[in-house]
Amino acid sequence: MLRNVIEDYLTSIKELQLFLPFKQLLEASGYYDIHIIHGATEFGKDFIAKKNINGVETQFFFQLKVGDVNLHRFRNEIQPQILEACTNSLSHPNFNRQLTPQVVFVTSGNLLPPATIAFQEFNQFLQTKLHSLPVVAWEKEKLITDFLAVGIEPFFTLHRSPENIGRFFQFYSKITNDELIDCFEIEDYTKKWLLLDWQSPINKLQVFFESYFFSKILLEKEKHYEAVLILSSLIRVLIKNNKFVEYQDGIEQYFQDILHSYCKIVNSVYDSSKPLLLEKTGVFAIFHYPLTCLKTLELFSLHILTTPQKKDEIESLFFKLLEEHKGCYRLISDNYAICVVLTGLSLIKLGQTELLKKYLNNVCVWICDRYQAMGLSPIGSTPQEEIEQLLSEYLEGLSNFKNASSFIACVLLDFAYTLGDKDFYQAIANELRAADIVPVFYHVLTEDALFTYDHRSIVSSNDSKFSLDLKKEYTYMIQYEEEANKIRIRNNSLFFIMFLLRDRYFPTFMNELIELTE
Repeated sequence: MLRNVIEDYLTSIKELQLFLPFKQLLEASGYYDIHIIHGATEFGKDFIAKKNINGVETQFFFQLKVGDVNLHRFRNEIQPQILEACTNSLSHPNFNRQLTPQVVFVTSGNLLPPATIAFQEFNQFLQTKLHSLPVVAWEKEKLITDFLAVGIEPFFTLHRSPENIGRFFQFYSKITNDELIDCFEIEDYTKKWLLLDWQSPINKLQVFFESYFFSKILLEKEKHYEAVLILSSLIRVLIKNNKFVEYQDGIEQYFQDILHSYCKIVNSVYDSSKPLLLEKTGVFAIFHYPLTCLKTLELFSLHILTTPQKKDEIESLFFKLLEEHKGCYRLISDNYAICVVLTGLSLIKLGQTELLKKYLNNVCVWICDRYQAMGLSPIGSTPQEEIEQLLSEYLEGLSNFKNASSFIACVLLDFAYTLGDKDFYQAIANELRAADIVPVFYHVLTEDALFTYDHRSIVSSNDSKFSLDLKKEYTYMIQYEEEANKIRIRNNSLFFIMFLLRDRYFPTFMNELIELTE
């Protein structure tokens, strides 16, 4: 079955989705001094690497493609690039011209006749006219065999644990069978990556394979939100191992590809006069309307926060959503408090202070109305629990409880304070106090706790002193972040950590977060 999984992965991936797993495959296979040089100045080389072959130190060039290669594609796209790789030694400072050169063409598909004949003829030309070694072709079957031989299978064998294999296929089955997978299940599954020894090439290959494999399947099913959660899990383990910068460019490009694909889907169905519905149809689809709005806001906010400021299609849709769809204000549980954080920071970056105030006020009115009744469900709630708590005041027989605590309230207070408008802050604070809402906060006391979700880190307390004059203690959350002040993640990856974990937004870092958006 594992072979089928890998074959499925190779069959429909995009080129960028192959790069990082392939890099780890090379490392696990004994190659070293590996560099990804894909780009406008690659000169026919996506990778360079070195390896000792039968006692001869060899400088390798790798040109990667995805999918099957027919004659037209070989002659027009691939042959010119391979020829440039064979004749142009420009690539990278670590390229050693003194070593024996070997060019390898890699495809996740197969060379199809008559491209196979053209490839042979091209090699004859290289040998007779240029006196070069023939180009070696690695096709899908070799990649499958190599991934099995030195990659994924040894990981399972090394641990000798049926649990690892069982968890992998259980997660795989849930995705392929279109079962509901929420952010907490994704966080819990990928948490095991944090425990792996990052010095092991096999472990690194396993992480990259799983992250790109699962995100690829989710994208095929148009589950972009879940795919970005998987990508955020990859970012999390790279941050913990101080390796994010090394892989940042490829990951950010993959993320932008996901976002622009999602943007096309939203654009195709967008109608300001109708609910925004992407995933569900039928009579119960309206229950998914606020979910679609909130998830879309989060994805668009991540784009705005992690790319240089420029007006584009995503930014335009972001504003239209906020202005035309009430679902953006109707947070269905504390699981979506982070939506307010990402949206708020995006509006600050875009200089939209008045729109931010309007947004915060609308969210405040919504949750105060909810807490006059049963309140919203807390962080960690399942999608079913979210809906049941939301409807519990109207329908008998649903699981519900009177909830007074709110993480969303804490977010509202912190952002209202950050804006520095005393009247606006006091208006928000008075509304929350009038509804008897108890702000909920979290605290991080160790560096390890920074990277994982743990409901036990959520602590609640009633802040009765709503006053802008409290300075740094404007909510109780601030009092419990002294240790977190020692933790520094000085890049945009912090936004993906918040997106994945759902229970934190670092209010003592608020000014620094705003600086990251500039």
